[in-house]
Amino acid sequence: MPLNYVKLKEQVSEFGASAVRRRQELTERLEHYRGLLKTHAGDLIRLQRLVEEAASREHGLRCALPLHEPLDTHLPFKGPAVEHVLLAADGSQITPDPHAAVFYGFVNVGVFRMSSQAGETPSVEMYSELIHEGENPDDGEYLSEDLISLRRDAWERRILAERAKAESGQVLTLTDGPLELYREPRSEARFDLYFKEYIAALDDLALLNTITAGYVDRPRAALLAATLELLNNDLGEGGPGAAGVTDLILMEGLLQPGERSAVFALQFRNAASFEGRKALHFFYLNVGSAAAPSIARVEVPLWVVESPTSLNLLQAVLVEQAAQAGAHPYPYALIRAHETAVVQMDEHEALERLIETELLSRGFPPALISQKLANKLVGKRTRY
Repeated sequence: MPLNYVKLKEQVSEFGASAVRRRQELTERLEHYRGLLKTHAGDLIRLQRLVEEAASREHGLRCALPLHEPLDTHLPFKGPAVEHVLLAADGSQITPDPHAAVFYGFVNVGVFRMSSQAGETPSVEMYSELIHEGENPDDGEYLSEDLISLRRDAWERRILAERAKAESGQVLTLTDGPLELYREPRSEARFDLYFKEYIAALDDLALLNTITAGYVDRPRAALLAATLELLNNDLGEGGPGAAGVTDLILMEGLLQPGERSAVFALQFRNAASFEGRKALHFFYLNVGSAAAPSIARVEVPLWVVESPTSLNLLQAVLVEQAAQAGAHPYPYALIRAHETAVVQMDEHEALERLIETELLSRGFPPALISQKLANKLVGKRTRY
């Protein structure tokens, strides 16, 4: 059915007028919060107190907890990256579809390895896993999209930990996205199982002193902005709220190409699950140019933060990697890992046909399931 362009033209005009108003309001808020950042850059003890007090009142508080570096820190990396091995992993998945002929999940993980040592050729490896209900007869939980995502994240880190054990010298591991995984606490048994696998992989990486990081491209979070809003409220001067002010636009006015921000601890609901050396931290990094800044949030565990040498090497490697990506700065190793992991549509269809053929050969028409599995799935679904 064609669009109603008469009505849409009015709505688009209204959208444009609203965008102009929002831009003006955001400009004013941004100026205010950049002023707060500059004026109170060294007021770390007060900021730490405000975050701790707010966290005690609001269990779900998400913000940046300042540590030892002023808020307006902007540090270039020191010298070229020393000799190292970089392992980058990225995953893709097929989410179970209750409307498809076959109900299953699939995870594909690509790992790209490159060494700074002259003469070593980069390599890629792919890991594939089919996920279906009935893998564990005692486990009747539904295969949700969140569960598949967590299983993929846990597998990525487990693979990286195993690969890191086989390396000598300094190893860096890099994944796309945050290290935090999911924000809402889960109670299901399998969520707990895969989350424990994820934590165990981090423990292995910590024992190996692997420089581990999660790379968030063009972050939309307002973690530092939320902390500045706590300060704004505490000052009681009637300044505007921080709605619309993101850390990305705060950092675009602070970080020059190649520079990183201060390191912050991540204050979030599930922080206690990442205890000890696994405590999550982050910094912002400008991997772009003077004309076109490109801000990334880099999440790291405490054991990386505790080593200035590791932080500097990570910063240097990420800047060098992003420079290899061309027009859109992004770690080259993650691009290659993604290219390896991605499942094309024809591959998706071929896998589904393979599963259907196997089920048919065993006397299970795609529309039917076993009685045992049907009993487990009462109220959930009734077909593959």
